[in-house]
Amino acid sequence: MSSERRQISGGKKLNRVKRVALLLESGMTFDRAIARGVGHYIHSHAGWIILTDPMTEASIETIRHWAPDGIITSTRLSTIGDIATITEVPIVGFGSYSEKTDGALTFPIVSSNQAEIGRMAARYFINKGHRHFAFCGGVETAQWCHERKEGFQAELAKHGFACDLYQPEAGSVASMPSAIVSLGGWLESLPKPAGVFVFFDGWARWVLDACVLQGLQVPQEISVLGVDNDRWLCDLSQPSLSSIDANVETAGYAAADILSKLMSGQPAPSRVTYIDPAKVEERDSSDYLAIDDSRVAVAIRYIKEHACDPILPADVLKVTGMSNSTAYRKFMKALGRSIHDEIQRVQIERVQHLLTSTNLSVTDAALQAGFQNMRYLTKVFRDATGLTPTEYRRSKSSPALES
Repeated sequence: MSSERRQISGGKKLNRVKRVALLLESGMTFDRAIARGVGHYIHSHAGWIILTDPMTEASIETIRHWAPDGIITSTRLSTIGDIATITEVPIVGFGSYSEKTDGALTFPIVSSNQAEIGRMAARYFINKGHRHFAFCGGVETAQWCHERKEGFQAELAKHGFACDLYQPEAGSVASMPSAIVSLGGWLESLPKPAGVFVFFDGWARWVLDACVLQGLQVPQEISVLGVDNDRWLCDLSQPSLSSIDANVETAGYAAADILSKLMSGQPAPSRVTYIDPAKVEERDSSDYLAIDDSRVAVAIRYIKEHACDPILPADVLKVTGMSNSTAYRKFMKALGRSIHDEIQRVQIERVQHLLTSTNLSVTDAALQAGFQNMRYLTKVFRDATGLTPTEYRRSKSSPALES
């Protein structure tokens, strides 16, 4: 890396529209979502012109020619070392962050909360009734993949569950066909039914292909969940792929908001800003209740569809024909919680979704989720998340929804 300080500014700038260089890899799903988030920001904040070349990676010479007032850049660009030497204008980075590999970058970075992505996957499978779990990290050795695996394992361990790992022999996965064969043997060895969390959508599609090769039923024997919610990949999968929405557009919005503060002379809120994932986008590859007891399965499905009406445990008992004591025993065996707790869990998830995806007031969100008493909602919501509803919205949602 050259130690020379890069000069990119032209002549004296007037107080005018801000010119922002957006440096990304347009072929990457993550980067395109970042760009959409930046777009949401500039649509609600006048006065920005975006400078970008979606066809090629911008060189230092190109950036100098653009003479931007600020830069938003992927930390994975091959030229990131040279970009980091620019000192004349503020820079905000986006992408995975590791102190070991990215500690030399001194500008603020917006990154996904990788461990929380893993924890979300674990909670999703547990709530579907699974008791056997596996993680597929492909042949990826990056820190972000390791953090997703650790989050998945930690959340499972908290509930008393173990996790099988896909660990191919060195050199055995040199191509897509060899990967699918390798995955097939591993999937066949797993106890069934199993919830398989795959580190990203591309490999999750290969897991589904491997299930076809082995004659494994999806989702009855193997439920598959990826990450990135890449609609192109998810919809082309057979069956359609469930995936975690990592909330990347919010990360793009946050990066633009931080850069705006820097360009106006304010300090960055923190060295690294971590963005929590938004939700699991459930599709056919995991839409399955791994519950042996048919009456419990009916009850869970009924709760999922009607919890926010709202309903009471007595309503569930009527639908299933179970007595209170029988239902309690069966629910505790299948899920580790009561009917009341399952109703409340679904209601709280609904509140969380409304708080982070709409501009509804907390009161209106609570009513739509079936809560009539705000004081009670605040208590159970804090018990479940560690935050009040207002604090949760502030920490999880796009700034566009806070206004």
